[in-house]
Amino acid sequence: MPHGSFRFEGRGLSYWWLAIWTTALTCLTLGIYWPWAYSAKQRWIAKNTNIDGKQLVFKGSGAGFFGTWLLVVVLSVITLGLYAPWAACRIKRWQINNLYYADAGDNEHF
Repeated sequence: MPHGSFRFEGRGLSYWWLAIWTTALTCLTLGIYWPWAYSAKQRWIAKNTNIDGKQLVFKGSGAGFFGTWLLVVVLSVITLGLYAPWAACRIKRWQINNLYYADAGDNEHF
C-alpha cells in the first residue's frame, strides 16, 4: 500500500547550466574541483525535490567531501578499481548524511 508524495521540479535549462560550469571547472583543475561539482549537483537536486510537501536541502560542501573523495580515488587506484563498490557506497553515505528537510532559514540559500 503506497503512501507519501515525492515531487521533483527541476528544469533542464538550470541543470544544463550547472553541468556546463561544473564540468568546465573540473576540467580546468584536472579533476580537483569534482567534489565541489558533486556537492553543487546534490544541492540542485535537493532544492528541486519535495517529500510530502517538505523541501529538501543538501548541506554538504566540496571541502567537506574532499577527504572522502581523495580516499576513494587513492583506494580505487591501489586496488585497480576493485574498490569501486565500496567507493560508491561511501560516496552515497556521505551524500545521504548531508541531506535534510529544509528549515525556514534554509530557504535563504536558494
